[in-house]
Amino acid sequence: MKIEQDYLVKFLYLVQNLISKEVKFEKVEKVNEMCGVDVAYQGEIGVAAAVCNGRERRENVVIGKVSFPYVPGLLFMREAPIMIKALENLDYDLLLVDGHGIAHPRRSGIATVIGVLLNKPTIGVAKSRLIGEEVVEGGITYIVDKGEKLGVKVGKYYYSPGNLVTLQDVLNLSEGGYPSVLREADKLSKKYKKGVNQ
Repeated sequence: MKIEQDYLVKFLYLVQNLISKEVKFEKVEKVNEMCGVDVAYQGEIGVAAAVCNGRERRENVVIGKVSFPYVPGLLFMREAPIMIKALENLDYDLLLVDGHGIAHPRRSGIATVIGVLLNKPTIGVAKSRLIGEEVVEGGITYIVDKGEKLGVKVGKYYYSPGNLVTLQDVLNLSEGGYPSVLREADKLSKKYKKGVNQ
């Protein structure tokens, strides 16, 4: 008897395809409160940190076991649950997620999944490219897949819409370099990671 091993992955691909159909591209009119969320690891323990900057700085840190393995293209299963927990009780106009938005094989990276589930404007900021090619046009390096502009590369980072934003919103944000709220979330998650005992 053959034992199936890839049924879960195929199921999760279907989930991502479904989520990608729910994505909306709408211009973000005003951003007073911006939030960034990132995860650091100490073995199987994940430390999710969310930092919001606006009228005042607010932060949440959640520490918990992360049991789903790292699978390229399925980061949402590993990190979205603990990220969403860290975002509880925080109000913001725009969320930046450490990971991809629609610049993803199924147009459904972790920023898209979180944006659709929370119904919040989200942008993904990733450190590597999953799909497509880099095409320079008018001094802007676009991430292009099958003729579709999915995001932009600025410096060494890849920005793409998650949900409820436009590519122009992404361009406007990326002009300032790596977002400070993501840098602070990264720093905070690593700070708390040092205190984790397994």
